[in-house]
Amino acid sequence: MLEFFKSSALFILCLILSRFIGLPSNFTPIIAVASFLPFLTSNKYIQLFLPVGVLIITDPFLGFYSSMPVVYFCIFIASLFSVLSKSLSYKNLIFRGVASVFIWHILVNFSVWLSGGLGFSLLNTYIMAIPFDFQLLLSTLIFSTLFYFSREFFINFYNRFNLKSNS
Repeated sequence: MLEFFKSSALFILCLILSRFIGLPSNFTPIIAVASFLPFLTSNKYIQLFLPVGVLIITDPFLGFYSSMPVVYFCIFIASLFSVLSKSLSYKNLIFRGVASVFIWHILVNFSVWLSGGLGFSLLNTYIMAIPFDFQLLLSTLIFSTLFYFSREFFINFYNRFNLKSNS
């Protein structure tokens, strides 16, 4: 486990910092990270708890909100999808991300409606959330693609470099 944190410290630091920089609402790499972690480590505990752990560490600095437990649960579900997945393909990575955003949309916005904060019907709450959750979908697709192809690039670069060194 320590080896993972040594080799992924920059990745984890970037994830934490992404919570503090001025990204648009719901434009976050957190679901992409939850979906991508099986590519980085086979440790199921890291895959399950790192994304929620980042939220737990950063939320005290960013502020608390009423739907936090539902948000944490949705991120945990995204992580669970990844742990249970047998395939480490790009197609499966994207599928897990899209499915996680869909579950997020259903559960988080149900929680918003249930809290009665907006005073709208459930359907209106879901409709009004589409622009925000579209941002989440877009960021999940962008970051998942960035993570996947960056990893592929570095693996290929390392293999080429390693082959030249051994010749």
